[in-house]
Amino acid sequence: MVVRTIYIARHGYRSNWLPQGPYPLPPTGVDSDVPLAKHGIDQAKELAHYILSLGNQPEMIFSSPFYRCIETSEPIADILELPINVDAGLGEWYKPDREVIPVPAPLESLENFFPQKLNKNWESTVIPSDKGETEQDLYLRCKKFWPKFISRVEREFPNVETIILVTHAASKASLGMNLLGFSNWREPLDEDGNIIRSGSCSLDKFELVPSTNDESEETLPFESKQWRITMNGNTEFLTKGEEMNWDYRNAFEAGSDADMKLRREAAAAAAATTTDSNPSEADESPYEQPTESVYVSVDLPSNSYRERAEIDRTASLQYSGLNTPHPLFKIGNKLYEGDWKKLVGTELAFLGEAALNKKPRGEQLDKSNGDDAGGDVEGGDGGESGAKYESQSPQEKDRSTQQEDEEEHSERIYRITDRIALTRVQPM
Repeated sequence: MVVRTIYIARHGYRSNWLPQGPYPLPPTGVDSDVPLAKHGIDQAKELAHYILSLGNQPEMIFSSPFYRCIETSEPIADILELPINVDAGLGEWYKPDREVIPVPAPLESLENFFPQKLNKNWESTVIPSDKGETEQDLYLRCKKFWPKFISRVEREFPNVETIILVTHAASKASLGMNLLGFSNWREPLDEDGNIIRSGSCSLDKFELVPSTNDESEETLPFESKQWRITMNGNTEFLTKGEEMNWDYRNAFEAGSDADMKLRREAAAAAAATTTDSNPSEADESPYEQPTESVYVSVDLPSNSYRERAEIDRTASLQYSGLNTPHPLFKIGNKLYEGDWKKLVGTELAFLGEAALNKKPRGEQLDKSNGDDAGGDVEGGDGGESGAKYESQSPQEKDRSTQQEDEEEHSERIYRITDRIALTRVQPM
């Protein structure tokens, strides 16, 4: 088998992005190695639950060694019951003119903050320069990373077809553009000028294009493989949608103090312009209006009680007039008229309902992660965690209590009280 699907995610919302302090110090003591804000931890959990809802779930997790990326990886590792493989090749981009070039903490130190979560046997594919990197250096680092990384995964874990990488904005864009075969990250993805988006906790998906020649995919060199992007900066699963998007057009380091200052000044200027031009519109901003999620049951007509009417999962669904007695629905190429009714009995909606999708034991990784890594997986509490940003001992970060496990794996449940009975509208 070969790696066919690669997810690439950016870390969640950083603590130094908050509009007001106090800001926690880097837990590892490494310059700029800041933790996630609580909002970022929530984003990471939302990302984990979204990944769990996918039919094609990652079988291995790889993370940048910086604290915020491992924190983002942790809920995914917990919910998929997988160890985290730390690889410096996924590290942050720091320019050579930076006063301090952060070097991430060693694995031994990181294990104190993430006990029994990290695979001790994975060695980094490439090491970024400790003197900083130019834009071209970053791109070349990612270009060097891919063939070495993929060939190693396919050699040591031949049954793995789907993986996820958790990294940083610049690295995410550079990795993606390299995978697609572009010569630099400033090229547009298409004729519309789209580029890779990198909001906090955003997710990209790349899929291997099936080979058209006679050569087996197992023996095809990485440079001859073609990939397509099927998900670009996806944030549909995040409560607040896309935040803190960064790309090469930003002159400052992603998430740095200078970057945040520029964003705040731009936001303040935009707010002032809106208020001055039309105060009433500013007061009535749609972002300030309360919203509510409503779930209803939709009943499709069937020809007889013996038949079960189902909606094709690939069919498009359109509707209009939900605030009228008879809303219209279009499912695929069929038109229906609805009729509001009260639901008899009880029906529940489980938001984010999903299940862990693992290969049978015989098809799992051929290569063992070793005694340490095996202990890591078995010893994990299997639950997602809240984070403490001050210096902690492993005992203080023990999150295996039943209460936390219940809280962090719980899903929202909605009771449905209304239904819409659909009647097929025949063409005249």
